[in-house]
Amino acid sequence: MQLKRRQFIKSGLLGSAGLFLSSPVSALPSFSMSEDSNAITVSFCGTSCTRDEGEVTRSDSDKNIYLPSTGYIPVRIIKELDGFGKSVRGVGQNDWGSQNSNYSRLMVNGPLKAPASLLSDISSYISGDQKSMVEAARGSSMPALALHGANIAAASKADTINLIGHSRGACEAIIAAWFLYVYGDDKVRNTPVNIFAIEPVPGPGEWYGLLTQLPPNVVNYVGVYAWDMCNNVQSYDHTFQAVVPRPNGRMRGESNEITLHDQSWSNWIKREHGWSVLADDAQQKDPLAPDDKTPQPHGYELYACRGRHSTVAGNTTSDGAYDPKKDSANVAPVCELIYKMARGYLTQWGSNFSVPCAVEEDVLALRKHIHMFHREFDYMGGGPTRNSQLPNRPYVRRISSISGYNPINSYYMEDVVGNPPYKLIYPVTSERQGKGWVDWKFL
Repeated sequence: MQLKRRQFIKSGLLGSAGLFLSSPVSALPSFSMSEDSNAITVSFCGTSCTRDEGEVTRSDSDKNIYLPSTGYIPVRIIKELDGFGKSVRGVGQNDWGSQNSNYSRLMVNGPLKAPASLLSDISSYISGDQKSMVEAARGSSMPALALHGANIAAASKADTINLIGHSRGACEAIIAAWFLYVYGDDKVRNTPVNIFAIEPVPGPGEWYGLLTQLPPNVVNYVGVYAWDMCNNVQSYDHTFQAVVPRPNGRMRGESNEITLHDQSWSNWIKREHGWSVLADDAQQKDPLAPDDKTPQPHGYELYACRGRHSTVAGNTTSDGAYDPKKDSANVAPVCELIYKMARGYLTQWGSNFSVPCAVEEDVLALRKHIHMFHREFDYMGGGPTRNSQLPNRPYVRRISSISGYNPINSYYMEDVVGNPPYKLIYPVTSERQGKGWVDWKFL
């Protein structure tokens, strides 16, 4: 398998969407309006990523860390969709890599009827130079970017809204779905929303209830989570705790009605505005808590995948970092696999592509390569075994579905996914135990 390649399908074997015809795994990514299906797709970029991330090289991001066939997935798929396209820049970044002036202004004043408290909170992120290392670490502009993307979707008057994002961009997709449901008119409120979330990581600080619960308008949620992150206090991985939002009533086959939370005196004292707590009373069944009796939810899929936070978005370096000299042909199949999934789900949800899938290998071949040549993935997460003499399993990733400020309200990822299939290489510790309610799929 050559790393620097750009292969296009020359036959109808897989189809232009790159669907998984040889595997039960389904597939979706970015922002476009399809005249055929009247589905619009909005893509939210990750922290410090521009809307041309992976397409151009700038001083702080070399495009050569990305696989040429997939690029940075949330951006590349936009380019490949049929019709008009639109993406949303990442936290702490401007729209374009070459942008030094004439900064783009966010669309926040409608058609959604956002409350004054929200508009006040995001006022400093609406226009002007947004490139900031401080903001990239803090992530306070997430609601501004989510409202911008939600307004774009609402203004389209589409019959279906598809949202995709990576990192904090994936979190913005979840928040945007809430804004559409709470601040939209009757048509927007009842428009079905589909979400493809690649590594939704909010960062440190408060996790709003908006992040840990899917609103009633979400019909499908697909989450992809990287296995080879860890909680080692000597690395920065502990700040990459991923969120797993709770499925709504529709997905559980129960009532889809919810009660929105009104700002209380306690919220006011803690300076929590009404928009940030509106989902606090709507938290429903925890997908990560043990439960072997409740039926599985529908339209709700969780995937575990080898690699790191950036790998599943298109980064091919052997350590998941940003030196293009470390690109690896053995890491590339993860990027190709998630790219194919993104195209497949997006197609299934109504978006059309104007170009064929740029990856020719089928899903089974990609998965076989990942688990046959897994050395780089092993060392990304601490080695081929994840046992440690230190307490609290420092080489095991933590994920959470619990809102609030407490960072220890989390689960060991290896405990909630269940036993990995014996034919697939997913390093675990000897302390691994149990399983969460929702069945995970291993890529």
